[in-house]
Amino acid sequence: MFGFFRKRFRGVAILETAITLPIVLYVVFFSIELIRIGLAQNAVDTITKECTFQLMATGKVDKDKFDGIFKKYKPLGIPLGNFRYYIRIYSDITDMMSKPPYGGETIGWADTGQNNDSPTSKAIANKYGLTNSHILLNKYQTSICNGSEFGEYGNNRKTLLESDDGVPSGYIFVLTVAVKFPFSSPFIAKLFSGGSNTNKRNVYILWARGSGMVN
Repeated sequence: MFGFFRKRFRGVAILETAITLPIVLYVVFFSIELIRIGLAQNAVDTITKECTFQLMATGKVDKDKFDGIFKKYKPLGIPLGNFRYYIRIYSDITDMMSKPPYGGETIGWADTGQNNDSPTSKAIANKYGLTNSHILLNKYQTSICNGSEFGEYGNNRKTLLESDDGVPSGYIFVLTVAVKFPFSSPFIAKLFSGGSNTNKRNVYILWARGSGMVN
């Protein structure tokens, strides 16, 4: 009789383990990925903050300095090529703030696919802009800025941002930084919005936005 109950209890324990183990592993992997996402988001926030201060001080993009900021703060395990940024310029803060979020533009990852371009090399190639062909965040979908339609200053931000004089003093800029987050595995990715929070499958981005006035 006792042998029968020992076998029965052993069978119950095996069954309980089989049921609970996947749940425990799910929680563990989910928690680890949350930590990685938190570290990546902190990096994006810090990069955006430092690049914003750089733009406020000089009104222009220095490729070495900007890429140096990305290299300094990017987390381990995320390639430099996963980071992208774009910039908008406004002469009047009222125009910028009248169309949320910050100038009425949606948020996106300024590229169409993965490559090894540095953030500034790609920004230069994009003329520091975002287009409808780029990967766009599902949330905050508004419009892609199109020059004066949204009160943006000038139509050649590339020339302004790369000139020695830079953006005129007193003008407003909006800087958006985004990173394409690499999940640990396709299975883990499915735990976060199915692995995508953009208009492209398997592309999940983290972003931050900074604005300031050029000194």
